[in-house]
Amino acid sequence: MGKKDRLWKKDVLSWSLYDFANTIYSMNIVSLYLKRYIIEDLGKDDRYFDIPFSLSMLVAALLLPALGAISDYSAKKKTFVFLFTLTCCMAVGLMAYIPPAMFMVIIVLFIVANFSYEAAQPFYNALLYSVADGTRARFVSGVGVAMGYVGSVIGMIVVLPFVTGSVFSINIPFLLAGGKTAAFLPTAVLFMLFSIPLFLWVKEAKIRKPGKIGFLKSYQSIWKSITATRKYPGVLRFLIADYFFEDTVTTVILNIGIYCAVVIGLKETDITRFLIISTISAIAGSMLLGKVAEKWSLKNLLTIIIWGWFVALILFVFIDNIFIIWILGSLIGILLGGLWTTTRPLLAELVPRDELGQFFGLFSISGRAAAVIGPLIWTTVVYYFNSDRFMGKLMIEWFHINQQNFLKLPYKMGVLSLSIVLLVGLFIFRKVPHTQRKLDD
Repeated sequence: MGKKDRLWKKDVLSWSLYDFANTIYSMNIVSLYLKRYIIEDLGKDDRYFDIPFSLSMLVAALLLPALGAISDYSAKKKTFVFLFTLTCCMAVGLMAYIPPAMFMVIIVLFIVANFSYEAAQPFYNALLYSVADGTRARFVSGVGVAMGYVGSVIGMIVVLPFVTGSVFSINIPFLLAGGKTAAFLPTAVLFMLFSIPLFLWVKEAKIRKPGKIGFLKSYQSIWKSITATRKYPGVLRFLIADYFFEDTVTTVILNIGIYCAVVIGLKETDITRFLIISTISAIAGSMLLGKVAEKWSLKNLLTIIIWGWFVALILFVFIDNIFIIWILGSLIGILLGGLWTTTRPLLAELVPRDELGQFFGLFSISGRAAAVIGPLIWTTVVYYFNSDRFMGKLMIEWFHINQQNFLKLPYKMGVLSLSIVLLVGLFIFRKVPHTQRKLDD
């Protein structure tokens, strides 16, 4: 039976379901409810979310490369995924029971949860080549991304009645509106529930590297890999460029909920609708661009995707027409699905197969380091362009911004700063070589 015939077998679907599961967490906690709870309900500013998020990503950036290298020498990838997933779900579930007076406990639990969520990713990514190979891995990667966005939609819909007591004006019996914190426990349960098939039915491929590697030696191995990237043309340049891409994407994901509320002016249910439409577009984009990636240059495809991001962000800042805003939300969704569909196989085709875990660890450094800096850039821009600070006052005076719009100014300037970051990444990425598709075994 060929690889194509195996596409919809149990192990492939089980691997893809983990994307379904973990995106429920990233959408409901990271993008939709926690930051808005901190800002809108508790009256704190962006720093109380962005700095803890950056701290969790800093710890991840420091530890994940070593863990990824260790995974190359053992068939324990599923074990790592399980332990980190369980920790994340437990921390998120506990957040639901912490009162506002113990706000800093919620922050600590969020740091633990977000680190654990990120720590599972390189092990999960490396398991891709336990269920698919060659060009099929490109498409299966797209299936995983698409399943992730299906999880986002279903997760938002299932959790919404715990928050509002209804789903799009349809009251749910026996459920009262619990507010944003009521999203925490059901999110944790859904994440764990849909992760179970991965643990049960994905069989890890046999390791290609015999022996063991210690924690400290793994860092030495990583340093040797970095210094030896000249053997693998384009790897280091790709990782640096990806840093800037991830900087933008992560920061957009973190702030899409608050941007919808403050700048676009959407209400709770409308924010959910907006994100659902954007997510459905991401599903279509990841599937479609996953198929395109089977036939076309991954470098060319990724370049077009990043230029699309740049144009969309600029339009978000300068266009207020609500109809066009909804269209742009769909475009961002398509581009987001395409970005993660192409970057995983592009890296895999730049490096040897038996070093995937280690290089996915380096891949995590790029993305996670960006997730340290990106939110800090955002929160700094938002802080200094606030209407009661010098830069904000200057912009209001120069451009005669009225009272209705000056509350939107800090967030629009934040988006403009992200568009500049994208251009830097594109400049670096232009010399990454084209990859060749690896033939099925």
